[in-house]
Amino acid sequence: MKKFQLFFLIILFVTISLKVDAQVKDSLQRPKIGLVLSGGGAKGLAHIGVLKVLEEAGIRPDYITGTSMGSIIGGLYALGYTAEDLSQMNRNADWEKLLSDRIALNKIVMEEKYESKRYLFNFPIRNYKFKLPSGLIEGQQLESFFGDLIWPLPEQESFDEFPIPFHCMAVDMISGETIEFDSGNFAETIRASMSIPSVFAPKDIDSLLLVDGGVTKNFPVEEVRKMGADYVIGVYVGFSENVTAEDLFSLTDLLTRATSLTGINDAKIQLKDVDLLIVPDLEGYGASDFLKAEKIENIGEESARKMIDELKELQEKFNLKHSEIKSVDLPEKILVSEIAVENTRFIDKDFVIGQSGLKKNTYISNEEMNNSIDKIYGTQYFNKVTYRLIEKPDKSYKVIYKLKERTRAFLRIAPNFDNLTGAGVVTNLTLRNYLIPSSHVVASLNIAENPSFRFDLNKYYGKKQRLMTHTFFNWFENELPFYVNGFDMGQYDRSYIDFGIGFKQSLSLNQQIGVKAFYEYNRFEPHENLKNYLSETNLDYYSISGFALNGNYTFDKTDDLYFPRKGMKVDIQYKYSFNQDANYHNVEYTIDEDIFPVDVKDYGTAYFNIDWYFNPLKPVIVNVGSTIGASTSDRNMSSLFMVGGSHFDSRTSYIPFSGLNFGEIMAQNVAIIRAGIDFEIFSNIFLSLNANMGIDSDSADKILDYIKDSSLKSYMKGLSGGLKFNSVIGPIQLMVADNDFDNNLRWYFSLGYPF
Repeated sequence: MKKFQLFFLIILFVTISLKVDAQVKDSLQRPKIGLVLSGGGAKGLAHIGVLKVLEEAGIRPDYITGTSMGSIIGGLYALGYTAEDLSQMNRNADWEKLLSDRIALNKIVMEEKYESKRYLFNFPIRNYKFKLPSGLIEGQQLESFFGDLIWPLPEQESFDEFPIPFHCMAVDMISGETIEFDSGNFAETIRASMSIPSVFAPKDIDSLLLVDGGVTKNFPVEEVRKMGADYVIGVYVGFSENVTAEDLFSLTDLLTRATSLTGINDAKIQLKDVDLLIVPDLEGYGASDFLKAEKIENIGEESARKMIDELKELQEKFNLKHSEIKSVDLPEKILVSEIAVENTRFIDKDFVIGQSGLKKNTYISNEEMNNSIDKIYGTQYFNKVTYRLIEKPDKSYKVIYKLKERTRAFLRIAPNFDNLTGAGVVTNLTLRNYLIPSSHVVASLNIAENPSFRFDLNKYYGKKQRLMTHTFFNWFENELPFYVNGFDMGQYDRSYIDFGIGFKQSLSLNQQIGVKAFYEYNRFEPHENLKNYLSETNLDYYSISGFALNGNYTFDKTDDLYFPRKGMKVDIQYKYSFNQDANYHNVEYTIDEDIFPVDVKDYGTAYFNIDWYFNPLKPVIVNVGSTIGASTSDRNMSSLFMVGGSHFDSRTSYIPFSGLNFGEIMAQNVAIIRAGIDFEIFSNIFLSLNANMGIDSDSADKILDYIKDSSLKSYMKGLSGGLKFNSVIGPIQLMVADNDFDNNLRWYFSLGYPF
């Protein structure tokens, strides 16, 4: 028995010794692998291709550090996303949208829609001085995108607890120190790491004002060594050493180079401490080439594949075994037990929470969280709206909205041109909560051949600010041709002024009702070349003025102000005009009252317009619509609808009609139906085809009779075709139009944001 026990102990000792020896040898043969991913803007998408090859070679890093785009790709990989997951993200991402701060029109409150995309230059005014923004892009869409990818990851005490420990780099602009992030709000952290100076606005976290880590530390090799890496694989897509004066020709190139010199010099030192270096050949690609995202990813894969032998040799030498990363286990819905708001100065916190639509002690999904962000951002009071999640001991969550308020005063400028009204420059002053609390003031002046001015003051009431008083003043001056059967008979000046006060109530985000009372003035002043045709040779002017009441309903769920792809909008108005007074100056003859009535009776005018847009195929946008205008008045200038043209702006009583010049037909009553199709032949460039038909009459009853009794052949028809471009300087269109009742082609050209 003792011999057996002794034999068992010897066998156990030998087994344990062999196992310990194997473990020691294994630990000696299997060093900790560190992966370093540099910054480089869009060029950093090459990291995805490299990760594909690393997985194929059986190499999984034990630590990851990254800067800028390297922090995004590395951080998501550390969380458990596979290389294929990241590749899918890259292929499906709408980078053009992500690198802007604009949201769909249907997510903007009604009273802000018209002003949401109307100016080329925006200058904040602070302390009565103009200030340039701290960056071209705040990153609203980008940070929301990151939030989707990590929902609902709460603030982390340590990024070392990720499936792969991860650190990333940023620079504090206040202290000048390089910051190594190893904990906190992950979405904010990687966003801060890619805050390229002058491109992205700095990211404020706690008391830090953070920009791209590439300013000082674009290739954090030293940091991954400190985390415990014995062997470092580096992927560098930063600045090339072979830079010439020609490469630094533009101001952007010079600024980017200047702000990154410290990081460039540091990278030269860090590169020497890399055991295996992969440098994708990205000659000809820049940091802003996100629209070439797939090509850049493929180049990264090709570059790594050229080194597949070295990678497999590394795997065999150290007996590396790639294993799938277990992703962080996150719930689809979370219980919100507390809601808080940070960084408000002039906006009430209850207003923010009310706009969000979130309720305490309810379960919410990622989609509901995003909708709440969009609702707050859609008020246009904020440059940036993000959120943080804090997990409480009872497993419920505290939602903290983090806000960056817009400057309360803005000067905005938009040059424009069209072939009818000529060139102009729209200058706008926008004030939010500036003159009086809970108010929005817009004053716009079009300095042009045909000048105009608009003033609106909305004063809001209630926590959600859905009820408002509306004080307004509008003035238009237009020099227009006077057409008869398509022929230009001469020019006339038309002046229009109205001012008054009303109430508006937002029924929901995309619909509003209102009433207003106002005084209006219409003036018709013929040029000398038109007086002979009118037989009013000495008519200097004719005007109608008086009071009016207006009731209106507006619904707009389209996704863009100028180039909608989907959605519907409806506009219904009824105006009652009373106490109208006609005046004219004609010293020689009695005025022709069939054309220029002197005794103007009270009358009503109704207007209905509907447009529907849908996107059956990605490059195809279809729209259909109808407009009806009717008046109880005998013929008078104030009740006329001006029909014709193709224009983006909104003018009083003007109705577009393809095949006619702008305002070519003056109609007392009109009914129009239309359809169009746009083909997106290149990004934001559309081949546009439009057709419409309609009738006009001096009586609403005759319109109804015409619809009942007349054939389609008798309707007025028109069509247009050409190109439209949704450009950075505003909408551009070049269209040619024709109709079925004369032989005159019309053409429309406009450029820039209209008044």
